[in-house]
Amino acid sequence: MPDLPCHPPLPLAWGNHALFLDFDGVVAPIVSRPEDVVVAPETLRLVEALIERTEGAVAMISGRALENLRSVTGDPAVWMSGSHGLEIKRADGTVEETAPGAALTAPHDTLADFAARHDLLLERKPGALALHYRGRDDLEAACRGAVDSAAASEGLRALHGNKVSEVALAGVDKGTALRRLMEEAPFRDRIPVMIGDDVTDEDGFVAAQDLGGFGLRIGTVETAARYRVDRMQQAHDWLRATLSD
Repeated sequence: MPDLPCHPPLPLAWGNHALFLDFDGVVAPIVSRPEDVVVAPETLRLVEALIERTEGAVAMISGRALENLRSVTGDPAVWMSGSHGLEIKRADGTVEETAPGAALTAPHDTLADFAARHDLLLERKPGALALHYRGRDDLEAACRGAVDSAAASEGLRALHGNKVSEVALAGVDKGTALRRLMEEAPFRDRIPVMIGDDVTDEDGFVAAQDLGGFGLRIGTVETAARYRVDRMQQAHDWLRATLSD
């Protein structure tokens, strides 16, 4: 694994940058049950300060369904991309959705049976099926195998993240979400910065760097991101430091 710089250099001019944040593991800590997540008030204040400094060029890009993301954050006036980019909420609250079609019907039936037999949570999102197995490490290989099998049909792909495996629509990922948002004001013509902590964020890192920006990965695994920190708090500390310059 290459030795990456621990964080991007300072100062950073937010006047010509745009910020894209994964939610779980970046904005909020990872918890055993996704529905129990809580965003710390100081983190929301940090996001609000970044929105002000960038003149609105901040977005959360998450695999969570948009409705869920809005609920657990308190729905602040920030751009959001849910379901890996299938749903977009603008800062003014207007929503744009892409219909997923019927491609997930058969995989849902298969995985619902698997989840019921093993007492696992199968979450149905607008563009994906998420099989959660946090706390059941003994089932990780079986869960990944079940999702790989369910995603074998044309037009689908398997995504394996932090204690969750998903059947997702092919061509829908955080990279396409970032590129889509970069076409919108206030992101257009800015330099993208993507911060994430999971394998599903790698597409976002690649997209940000293809567009002249950079990725910051939280964690110690192999990554396409240009920079890395070990813990979520270190990423927050770096973001605060950018505001003090």
